[in-house]
Amino acid sequence: MDTFHEKLDQIVKNLSYIEGKRVNVGKFLRKINDSFEIGPDGEVADVQTINKCGQQMKDDVSVVGIDGGMVKHSLHGLDLMLLRATAVNFVYSKGNLKDVFYYPSANSFPQPKVIVESLSDVEFNLCTNVERQIVEVTTAVEAMEKMKPDIMLMDGSVLPQYTFKPDKSELGESYKQLIRAYKDLYRKAKGMKVTLAGVIEDSRSSKFAEIVNRKIMDGMRTEVSKELKAILEKTKDSNLLFYTLERGERTCVFSYFSGGNGFIKEFKDLEKSFYSFYIKTVDFDRPLRGDFLSNGNPLDTVNEITPVLLGTCGHSGYGLPAVLIEADQRAKLSDKDMEMFYADLVSRVGNVSSLFKMRREMRPF
Repeated sequence: MDTFHEKLDQIVKNLSYIEGKRVNVGKFLRKINDSFEIGPDGEVADVQTINKCGQQMKDDVSVVGIDGGMVKHSLHGLDLMLLRATAVNFVYSKGNLKDVFYYPSANSFPQPKVIVESLSDVEFNLCTNVERQIVEVTTAVEAMEKMKPDIMLMDGSVLPQYTFKPDKSELGESYKQLIRAYKDLYRKAKGMKVTLAGVIEDSRSSKFAEIVNRKIMDGMRTEVSKELKAILEKTKDSNLLFYTLERGERTCVFSYFSGGNGFIKEFKDLEKSFYSFYIKTVDFDRPLRGDFLSNGNPLDTVNEITPVLLGTCGHSGYGLPAVLIEADQRAKLSDKDMEMFYADLVSRVGNVSSLFKMRREMRPF
């Protein structure tokens, strides 16, 4: 049997090998960038795989960032949730921060929710994801109407994430409410001419790598491309692009729904309006993924978004725009918030069976 250290040595060797190959893929993409046209077509909007971004923000631009916080806790007979979403409005003038506004307020109270239905752990996780997104999207719509920004940035994608259409009727209504909330957000954004984008800080997607494999490596049919193709099949987008993009560069813009997506049937009328891209906003962090709702030409829309992302990231080692950092700080909730909620419930209702804590939290040893 191999010893721990022998296995560790093998792991280190394998990681070093594959990371070295990913560096080679990044260098290869940069080398062919001027000579290989990846688009435009129905899937990719740009000619080149790697593109320079404009870095000059408009003289006056209003940006709203949306983020949500959630804590949850399961008890003997029910489940508890606390939810909060905060919109932060940064108003810039000639590249400088001029004003800051909050909705509903800088320190709003969370929304309590009690789930009395009998849900499995999987169903409860689905329920919490749905409820969190409903609160965030509803807050986004209300903030858009009140603040009338030029650009609205969601923390995460602009489409529903980490959920699926549930079978249980009690979850089904929440799912329908979620889809209605997103559709309302899209209508408002288009009607008010607000550029709506989502910023994903830790994307685990491999869609860009799949596009590169299919459009570039498959077409070249060389020994080098075969080797690189095998690496790309095991590589996430942000892992590859850390070695590919330099600060101020983005990938080509590509269709969000390319390759299919579970929510395509819910937003069929907007299928050709959702796009994605990656951008490196600072020197010493990984690229961010951006998803957005196009206002017409997707390249015009991405050219509105990228100067804001580049111009509002103030830390060289952390690439998230400041407005989303502030929204996160205002929206986050802690276990202490849940403890206070639970104590308040017990003081009002009494220590009834439904409010008993799980045995795993009460072990005397």
